[in-house]
Amino acid sequence: MRRRWRAAEVLAALALVLTAPLPAAARQEPAAPVTVPALTDWTPAPGHYRHTRTTRLVADGPEERRVAGTLADDLRAAGHGTVPVVRGGARTGDIVIDIRPDRTSLGTEGYELRSGARLSVTAATETGAFHVTRTVLQLLG
Repeated sequence: MRRRWRAAEVLAALALVLTAPLPAAARQEPAAPVTVPALTDWTPAPGHYRHTRTTRLVADGPEERRVAGTLADDLRAAGHGTVPVVRGGARTGDIVIDIRPDRTSLGTEGYELRSGARLSVTAATETGAFHVTRTVLQLLG
């Protein structure tokens, strides 16, 4: 009888361990994508982006349009088809390039890349915007 009781205790303890939520330290966040140069700050978030044959590059200002033109050429060379550069509102699947000098926290070469229904690229400078296009090219493969 004593052995049965211990077996029941062990099974109950094992059931608790298997059903208990993992502590925060044991949960694994998605790893940062491998890029060259390596990302210095990565915050995983829900969302995904899908590049399709209807993707457009949305760029309103002259700096954004220069960066978008280079990215369009590079996407074509990488086998991603002809991606037009347009002005105006973005739609699902578009890549939006936005240079905002007021985003000084990004520095001269930094950028922010957010994925969702569209890919949103923000940089404080044209140089930062160019750098994010290198990351986009690598992520699209």
